[in-house]
Amino acid sequence: MIVDEVFHQGGPGSYELTRVHHTDGYVLRVQVYRDSYAKQSTAVAEVLTPLFTWTIIASSPGHSWHRTTPTTAPNAGTLIPVADEVLQRARRILPVPPPFTAPGR
Repeated sequence: MIVDEVFHQGGPGSYELTRVHHTDGYVLRVQVYRDSYAKQSTAVAEVLTPLFTWTIIASSPGHSWHRTTPTTAPNAGTLIPVADEVLQRARRILPVPPPFTAPGR
């Protein structure tokens, strides 16, 4: 379940998507940043720990998806497939149920 989604258009050729999910007893944050250069683009999935810190558990470098995204985007639509792929990899990595009680539960 997506709790929050924010899309931001940056400078020429750059835009980003941040999504926060509550899923499988975890709070997961997925951030996709598309820069004008593939090597500066990244997608990461992080889990909120019991100490309220974010820990990266899955990532995807820009060179694997940058060419499939346009230089400009009017909305988050072009980054959603990238975000979903990183989220699915993160969910496969994490144990279900979580070994701790997720914050706010």
